[in-house]
Amino acid sequence: MRFGEVLIELGFIDKQKLDVALQEQEYTLKTVSFAEPIGLILLRNGVINEKEHYQAVLKYFEYLSKNKSRPAYIRSTAKIALKALRRDTKGRMSHVSKIALINKIQENEEKILQLQKSRLQKKNNLIKHLKLDIEKIKKDLENFA
Repeated sequence: MRFGEVLIELGFIDKQKLDVALQEQEYTLKTVSFAEPIGLILLRNGVINEKEHYQAVLKYFEYLSKNKSRPAYIRSTAKIALKALRRDTKGRMSHVSKIALINKIQENEEKILQLQKSRLQKKNNLIKHLKLDIEKIKKDLENFA
């Protein structure tokens, strides 16, 4: 299940709104080589609000943490993300900061998946570096979130 599907399942958006956001994401990727996350596109455009985004992020990570078809490191990241998101923010990292870190983890995991499919000579070194970055961010989420 992808994040947009979670938003549809929760009734926050319909397929048409998701398609518009996906088109915007694709356009941005082609023009500036950056794929903004769907949730942030919908949030920025006022299609969903912060509370809906937060609820969808929670549900998405609940799904990822239990999905046995996903690699173990993705499931463990999802569990850490859930724990961090559920903590009270008083005197701690804001939900916005938590989501930014979680998005960075997801971005690195997607890069790892792409590198695993590639034929780059240095891919193993790049993957190792990305995994180390993921572990550092996970530790920060566990300690400070």
